[in-house]
Amino acid sequence: MEYNHTDIEYLIAGYFTSSLIEEEMERLFSWLGEDISHRKEFDRLRSSWIMAGYENGKKSFDTRRGWSTLEKNIKPLKIRRIKRLYPLWYAASLLICFALGSIVTMMVPRSEPAQSARLATATTVSAPLGAKSNVTLPDGSSVWLNAGSLISYSSDFGLEKRDLQLTGEAFFDVKSDSLKPFNVHTSGITVKAYGTRFNVKAYPDDLTLSTTLEEGMVDVLIPISSGGITSSKSVKLKPKEQLVIHKSSNTIMSETPTTNDAQETVQKTVREIPLPEPHVKEVVIKSNVKTELASSWKDSKWIISDEPMALFAENLERRYNLRISFNSEELKEYHFSGTFENETVDQILTALSLAAPVNYRFDKNHVVLTLNQKDKEKFSKVLKTKK
Repeated sequence: MEYNHTDIEYLIAGYFTSSLIEEEMERLFSWLGEDISHRKEFDRLRSSWIMAGYENGKKSFDTRRGWSTLEKNIKPLKIRRIKRLYPLWYAASLLICFALGSIVTMMVPRSEPAQSARLATATTVSAPLGAKSNVTLPDGSSVWLNAGSLISYSSDFGLEKRDLQLTGEAFFDVKSDSLKPFNVHTSGITVKAYGTRFNVKAYPDDLTLSTTLEEGMVDVLIPISSGGITSSKSVKLKPKEQLVIHKSSNTIMSETPTTNDAQETVQKTVREIPLPEPHVKEVVIKSNVKTELASSWKDSKWIISDEPMALFAENLERRYNLRISFNSEELKEYHFSGTFENETVDQILTALSLAAPVNYRFDKNHVVLTLNQKDKEKFSKVLKTKK
């Protein structure tokens, strides 16, 4: 859709004064979505509007002063437009008074039902089972979605806030913005960042939730309920730290690495905190982790390191859109390591059968893993030799 400059000025000014109707909001958001330069221009004008409207040392907002500065910044705005907008200035003054000086209330109106409904409109991006997706958000941040995952965010993402909902697993490369934190909401945790790279795994049917930080810093908020009141426990992560939430016991464990001459070992220090939520019962914080193990799913090389067979099977199911079942609970406890690059599922299962006492067979889209008793004896001898 084509827009002339004067129309856009009118829409931006109307947004700042909470005066746009639903159709005008549609036009503004459409223009903002056309090019990232449009959002930068919007942010520039918004900063001018806010800064000019506040007097030094005071919390009150001077709407007339804001209008004066806005007029200077959008010079092509005609006098007839200013006259047309004067009633909007008056309306905005009333809104500011009743909002107790809140500039947020002024810029994101709650009294217009149609407009609020428009702001709540969500965009959803998904990656089906057997596939991965990559998307660039309106603020320039990048998101990689693992198989069977989706994100959703409102049509005004990046204007006043950067909030999105995640179901499944995603890797985030967040554009830095100290004024607008980047919030990833899942069914169990919220991850808050300003500019960083991290992985979040939060499939609803998994027994764990995890956040792995590659660079920067994130704040993980864990919900806590007590006496009918819900609050949150904040855990800050540093680079190469991983937070894993389990569904057993009521303990937070902080793992601190120590190094000896032979190899690196990890010692755990345990501290108790109340976590009565049924889906948040144990939180493990690991230090000095290999972050590529958590995020290599998005790269050409998929790296597996000492992963329990049960978890490896879950990842295979999503990655190749198939169903895997075990004929032995014991088999789930075996651990597997390997690096794969563009291998088929049959090639991966063949490698698996060479590294563990397991046989496999296909039944259409169903894979059955069977414990090989003969290989089990050989495998046990190898383990004894390594000890």
